[in-house]
Amino acid sequence: MNGKYKSLDEIIRTYLQNKELLRGQSIDNDWWWASELGTCKRKQFLRRLGVPSKPKEWRISFLGEQGRMAHEWIARSVKEMGCLIAVEGELKDEKLRYKGRFDLIVDLNPGVITEPYYSLVDVKTQRPEAFFRRMRSAENDKVKRFQKMQLASYFYFAKQKEEFKFLKDARIYYLDRGGGVRDEFIFQFSKKIFNEILEELKDLNEYWTKKQLPPCNHNWECKKWCDIYKKECRELERGILSLEEFKNATKIKVDQNI
Repeated sequence: MNGKYKSLDEIIRTYLQNKELLRGQSIDNDWWWASELGTCKRKQFLRRLGVPSKPKEWRISFLGEQGRMAHEWIARSVKEMGCLIAVEGELKDEKLRYKGRFDLIVDLNPGVITEPYYSLVDVKTQRPEAFFRRMRSAENDKVKRFQKMQLASYFYFAKQKEEFKFLKDARIYYLDRGGGVRDEFIFQFSKKIFNEILEELKDLNEYWTKKQLPPCNHNWECKKWCDIYKKECRELERGILSLEEFKNATKIKVDQNI
């Protein structure tokens, strides 16, 4: 066979590789991302600095595309039911350098004279094994803390907008990509979690202003985040490497891992 591609799978894989490359080139790193709140502050700092993380395996990108299709279908369904208020809404706070994008805001009380009931929804599609492992977790672990922080930040900053003044609660809607099983959690957030979010953003900005590396959490994230450059991270912590040297050292080790 003399064609450019040997298989359909190669065409799709190349498409996903190209899309991931373009996405990486278009990322605006001058913000703290909502999706990272509640995770290791060092990780957030290094990501904003532009230090590359482990490249995605192409199958992960493939699953991500499946998840996006599910998001689009859910938004379309909500719209056809007359309940869609906003979709893929961007939230920013210039002073705190916060940036987030919520999935949906829906009206659970559409077409009635009484006050609307808006709910902010974060849709999370999961592989079957991840979905049911989470379902079997203890009640307090069915939704991870960093996911609650992400959702609470959306709610906090969206609530400040006049068009979303009828926001009453926030929800995480889990979807099993394999079998279509769903799980929905409703949150009424307290001032405590909002204060935690604001304090974390304040801390991150102080580290950034001082050009000081935040301490490492030394938890499960270390293994996940540092498997590319664990050695360099230790040297950075001991002052052997500068931040710029650290960036260059990690770039050398990045490969496509296809």
